[in-house]
Amino acid sequence: MKKFVAYYRVSTAKQGESGLGLQAQRNSVDNYIQGKGQIIEAFTEVETGTRKKKRVEIYKAIELAKKEKAVLLVAKLDRLARDVEFTAALYNANVEFICCDNPNANKLTIQLLSVIAEHEAEVISTRIKDALRVKKNKIRRGNYINKDGSQMKPVDGKVRLGNPNGFGDYQKMGVEKIKENSLANKANIQAMDVICGARREGMTFQQIADKLNKLQYTTRRGKQFKPIQVQRLYKRCPESEKSNKQTN
Repeated sequence: MKKFVAYYRVSTAKQGESGLGLQAQRNSVDNYIQGKGQIIEAFTEVETGTRKKKRVEIYKAIELAKKEKAVLLVAKLDRLARDVEFTAALYNANVEFICCDNPNANKLTIQLLSVIAEHEAEVISTRIKDALRVKKNKIRRGNYINKDGSQMKPVDGKVRLGNPNGFGDYQKMGVEKIKENSLANKANIQAMDVICGARREGMTFQQIADKLNKLQYTTRRGKQFKPIQVQRLYKRCPESEKSNKQTN
C-alpha cells in the first residue's frame, strides 16, 4: 500500500471561504486516497494577511516524502501554481507528487507553470514601479490629490511616498514590545517546535541551526538561523523554562 504525505495551504484571511478552507482540502485528499494508500503525515502552510512569509512546511513535507519514499499529495494546485517559490520547490523536489485538483499534472506541467508565474511576477513588479514613477511625477508637478482630498507635496524638495513618521512608530514600541512580537512571530513558533525536539535528542545549538537552515526555516527577519538565535528560542521551550525556575 502506498504512503502519502499531504500538503495543505490556507490563508487565515480567507480560510472560511467556500472551497479554499482546510476542511475542503482534507476532504479532497481523503477522497483521492481511498483504496490507494494511507497518509503518514500532513503539513499545513498558514499564510497571514498580505505579507506572505517564506514557506517552510512544503520543504518539510518534501523531506519526509523523500525519507519515507512516499508520494507528496498536494491538495490544491490552482492558486499555488502561480507562486514562483512553490512551483520551484515542487519542480526541484525529485519526489513523486500528485495534485488532487489536477491529477494529470507532472514535472513538465509544474515547469511551465513556474515559468508563467515568474513572468507574471515580473510584469506585476514592472507595473508597480511604473505606477510609483507616475505618482512621484504628479507630486513634483503639484497635481496629485490624496483620497481624502488633500494635496500631496514634496517634503524638503524630495518626494516621499508612504508615512514619513512610520519608523518613529516602531521606535515607540520599545524593546519589550519587540520581544513580544518575536514571541508571537509565526516563523519563530514553527522553529521552536523543531528546536525543543532537537534539544531533547541531544543536538547542539549549531546542529539545530544547520537543521533549521536545511529545512528552509528563517528567522522573523527572513535570515538564516545562527546558534545564538537557536539558544535564545530554546529558552522558551517548556523544559528550559522549568530548569530556569528550579535554578532560581
